[in-house]
Amino acid sequence: MSTASELRRQVGRELEAQREMAGIKVTDAEAAAIVGSTRTLKRLESGAKVRLTFVVIGRLAEYYGAPRQTRFELERIWRFVDDEIWAQPSHAVENSGWDVYLEFERLSVGLDQFETMVPPGLGQTEVFMQRLFERSDTADHEIPGLISDRLDRQTEFFDRLDTQTRTWRVLLSEAVLRNGCEEEQIRRLIELDERERVVIRYLPLSNGPYRMLSVPFSVLSFRSTEDPSIVYLESPYERRFYENSTAVGKYYQIFEGGLRQAKSLKEFQR
Repeated sequence: MSTASELRRQVGRELEAQREMAGIKVTDAEAAAIVGSTRTLKRLESGAKVRLTFVVIGRLAEYYGAPRQTRFELERIWRFVDDEIWAQPSHAVENSGWDVYLEFERLSVGLDQFETMVPPGLGQTEVFMQRLFERSDTADHEIPGLISDRLDRQTEFFDRLDTQTRTWRVLLSEAVLRNGCEEEQIRRLIELDERERVVIRYLPLSNGPYRMLSVPFSVLSFRSTEDPSIVYLESPYERRFYENSTAVGKYYQIFEGGLRQAKSLKEFQR
């Protein structure tokens, strides 16, 4: 499935959530009037293609009582629903509280991640999170909430991993393991690697450099692990998504090539 339809689905899910929080039924006459009909509203929430402008999306969100920043972000993202490459600025995530990547992560049946400097958030210990947030621009009073959110995200992800057919594969540069990873953090990664449908490997620095493995990225699949859907890259300024099948296939091949050269975490020695 393309990013365009997945992106529509995310906007639809968020609008549905806002509607339900407002206690408004999907058959509501005013909501139907805003988008044209109850059928269109149902199609919008399901992620089907509908011919609506970003202005209509904003009006609907406003009617549901969505926070101002959430409304603006829904309007902004709706402009990209038919694009093969689009981005969500980091400040937009902070202001709206709506992180599209996390929604994609929840829906994925396959998640492949390459990291160059820090363990992926799904595999971090609480101690590592604390150190990471303390050394960022995060205000001290916000850190406990961020840690709690990340721990909840881990719990939800692994609960679904245990009950659904989904996979998580992680490829790490050896630099990750030497960048503030204490024994507890390494043990945590090894324990996760021993779980069913989880693979975590590392690339020894002594065998590098590795072809095209210099920038962190994630490849997410929504219907089949053999048919990757999108590529996700994150920088301090923005989160960027690629749906173009050529780009997605290229990153998938890069990941597979790196995985073939990687070693077990149990072989790592300081």
